[in-house]
Amino acid sequence: MNDIEKGIFSAIHGEKKIQIIDFLIQNIGEHGFINLKIDEICKATNTSKPTVLQTFKLLENAKVFKKIKNGVYELKTF
Repeated sequence: MNDIEKGIFSAIHGEKKIQIIDFLIQNIGEHGFINLKIDEICKATNTSKPTVLQTFKLLENAKVFKKIKNGVYELKTF
């Protein structure tokens, strides 16, 4: 994502949420799974738990993210 796109998405959704999404993308495993606990995501992105959960909900509503179990999530890769 270039700086212009990042700026637009940050204005719409908030800079922290975009930072969390970027972090999730960087940590996708081979089959689209992310093996991180919420507190690990909070620490790595310097964000609060409510912000991480709001970001998860945003991605779930867009049907690109699914919780498999605690610490295991699936992010759809196109």
